[in-house]
Amino acid sequence: MFNALGTARHIIRPLLRRDAPEYASMISLIACIVMAAVSLVIGLVQRSLIVQTNGYITLIDIGNSLLFLAAVQRSMRDPDMTFNYGYGKYESLAILVSANLLIVLTVFTLSEAVIIFQTPPVNQNTYLLLTWSAASFFVMRFTGRLLNTYAHRFHMPMLKYDAELWRVDSWIEIGVFASLIVSGILQYLGQYSVGAILDGIVSIGMLVVAIQVPLKHGSEAFRQLLDRTLPDEMQYEILAVIAENHDRMCEFKSVHTRQSGKDIFIEIDLVMPYDYTLEHLYQLEADILKGLHQKFPTAIPRVYVTPCDHQCEHAGATTCPVKRAIKPPTSLA
Repeated sequence: MFNALGTARHIIRPLLRRDAPEYASMISLIACIVMAAVSLVIGLVQRSLIVQTNGYITLIDIGNSLLFLAAVQRSMRDPDMTFNYGYGKYESLAILVSANLLIVLTVFTLSEAVIIFQTPPVNQNTYLLLTWSAASFFVMRFTGRLLNTYAHRFHMPMLKYDAELWRVDSWIEIGVFASLIVSGILQYLGQYSVGAILDGIVSIGMLVVAIQVPLKHGSEAFRQLLDRTLPDEMQYEILAVIAENHDRMCEFKSVHTRQSGKDIFIEIDLVMPYDYTLEHLYQLEADILKGLHQKFPTAIPRVYVTPCDHQCEHAGATTCPVKRAIKPPTSLA
């Protein structure tokens, strides 16, 4: 037993370190467990499809948090001999699984709505539902902001995705709160059937809104699995760094990019004077890499150099733009 407790502490302790990206995912997981349990119990007891659906969404978020927690730990591993481009694809796979889970929940909620329409609930405790909805809103906002902070700090797309899920859920919760007020009024007036219809419509609407985030990030995750190049705006920033050093190279041939989770891989092909020393080449490469890291802290850039074809040498004189920039021709007195 003591060995089991020791193993559990050994696993959990690193997840609660504030200087690690797993901390935000761990807090998200704890919030999901509490909110899912309470929402499902209240929703089932009070026969409130809105709160029940909220609980199911949070239940899926528990699976997301476990999935994301494992994927964060995997994707943080550095590239190695087996996976030269790192382990960032774990993030894309986790996001795709999350999107599919919400689609399944949408179908399930539709079937539950039909049951509620047929046998509308009576005598719901509106004050209890409203109190829990308000508490859920504040938990969602706090968790979303925490995840967003860690997403920017560690440059991890998956944490950003999880933060956006919580942010959207918090806005949905405002709609839930308003709907519960209207349902309470309808219950007070004895309009149970109308209240049930409103309950079902709002629940389906919640899922329609909630599924937008997984669909958006799911399509991006799918593109990353296909090794798509970086977006145009990021390509322009890379070209800007190269342009700052244009007078130090014979020719810029091409740039190849791709992203794997937080890691951005950039490969640049340059043409340099055929007789340049390694010292000259190293200095140029260091300056380009420094510029790229300033714009993209998680970038893994590489610069490849090809020697020129000597066409710039003519009878002891040179038209090489790089050499002329270093040593301008002297004018005749």
